[in-house]
Amino acid sequence: MEGDVTTAPLWKRVYSKDVFFPLVFVSGMILSVLEPLLRSLSGKDVSDSIWPYAYRTLQWTMSLREGIFTFTLMMSVLLFLTFLVLQRQLKGRLNPRWANGIGVFLIGFLVGFIVLFFALDLFYLRGAFLLLPTLYGFLLLSMLLMVGGFPHVPKDAKPIRIAGHTLHIAGVFFAAWLVMPGIPAMIGMAPSPPPAPLIGYGADPGPFDTSLSIHPYPVPQEVENMRGVEEEDIEFSVYLTLPLLPEDSQIQTIPLAILTHGWGYPTYEEYTDWIAHLSAKGMAVAFIQYPSDINPEIPDGFDAIDEYGASNWPHHLYRAQAFEAAFDELERIALLENRSAEIDAVLGEHTIDPSHLWLGGHSLGGAYVFLSLYESMERQWGNETLFLDFESPWTRPSHPELQPNMSRLPDSTMIHIAQGIDDMSVDVCYSVHHQAMFSMLPQEHVLFIELQSDLYGFPRLVGSHYLPTDSVHDTLADWGVYRRIDAQADWVVARSRGDVFTESWAYEHLINSPLLTNMGQWSDGVDVLPLLIHHEALLLNDSFAHCQN
Repeated sequence: MEGDVTTAPLWKRVYSKDVFFPLVFVSGMILSVLEPLLRSLSGKDVSDSIWPYAYRTLQWTMSLREGIFTFTLMMSVLLFLTFLVLQRQLKGRLNPRWANGIGVFLIGFLVGFIVLFFALDLFYLRGAFLLLPTLYGFLLLSMLLMVGGFPHVPKDAKPIRIAGHTLHIAGVFFAAWLVMPGIPAMIGMAPSPPPAPLIGYGADPGPFDTSLSIHPYPVPQEVENMRGVEEEDIEFSVYLTLPLLPEDSQIQTIPLAILTHGWGYPTYEEYTDWIAHLSAKGMAVAFIQYPSDINPEIPDGFDAIDEYGASNWPHHLYRAQAFEAAFDELERIALLENRSAEIDAVLGEHTIDPSHLWLGGHSLGGAYVFLSLYESMERQWGNETLFLDFESPWTRPSHPELQPNMSRLPDSTMIHIAQGIDDMSVDVCYSVHHQAMFSMLPQEHVLFIELQSDLYGFPRLVGSHYLPTDSVHDTLADWGVYRRIDAQADWVVARSRGDVFTESWAYEHLINSPLLTNMGQWSDGVDVLPLLIHHEALLLNDSFAHCQN
């Protein structure tokens, strides 16, 4: 019979059934998690699978923080549109079935993103973000009300209808729960964190402007052959940033700083803030790109050992070859008499003196400060002044041939090993064991520093793994990271010039003193939680006793 639903196309039959909306909801939810699902099926682990979404989450959140007025305006418009739709429904003009289908699809899509967000929040974000779940809550609430109207008990007693209305009511309450924590931030009632210092350490980089030049170096072919897809388009280079010194400057030499990036992060643009705070103080800063994503052949019967902060993975050996090549290139272009003309044009009569040296890095690059130290000690660099800065460091090489000669450390050696207390990427025991490697130095010169999370106001301050990168440059980074970087650079530069006064002032900011640990105040006068300082954490602090196993 014409019009018989059994002879209609399949999509029309599904469209007319109660099962249509559950199918559309599940389709939207699957689409939202499709990317991490496909990455997982391709063989990537959980962290790599969810990484693109995690990075976008960070970018979205930082944008919402910067545009709080625009965000509030958008939500107000969204609520007004929701009100208009509800008014239309109260007058008996219900939504077309296809419009509700689109709405249910979007609800499923939102729920998928909310599930991903809470998974990230549990393992990485640690309650840092307020506005993104608030945005999700607003969108979910609006879509639920537009599709299902005001929550009510259905007149139809069919189980599927009852289940649908029950989920609708639960969804409305859940969406409201997501929205509520962000309301004080949206209307400006939550205390705000202290701004970046206006003068002194942690303020805008200075006193010098800087100049950048990029110098590709030849990666050993053996290492080149095992390059992974994450870095397949990278031309590995030494990015050299130099201070622009006045022509009449009495400064003869400037110290050298070498910075190394985290795994899969050979991105100069993610570390420009760090580099600026070093170079603007009067240092030559070499940002070394190295192949972190490599896939060497693992020998049959290889027994992986990762203990006492060090591991025997063959990856370390190949990356060390790249380090040697990069250091050779740095020496050739900047430190020899016939240095690069590009360097000559910036420095003129000034020279770079590597005997006063700063070495630092983040994550895998933090652990590879040990590789930088090995190369530097072999070249007799850093024999007058040496500062080592490990930020959220991972496992260092355990291979005997890569161990730096600690007997060559100068008397004027200072070390900061810093990690956010909510770092979910790198175990704290790595930092604790790295500190123990320098037990031959005075304990007041070897600090393990924890950056506490403070969720008191808005934006929340969270000691995460990514604080030293540009993407997460917030107040906690200004006070807990870049103030220290400024003081470190000032100490090295002052020693290279024989400036005893500045050296002493910087030194007081680098040891366990209120000048180091103070983190400013929230806008209502409440102190931000201070930095936690540990001497010989492995032996003297029961909180890290488990790291001895």
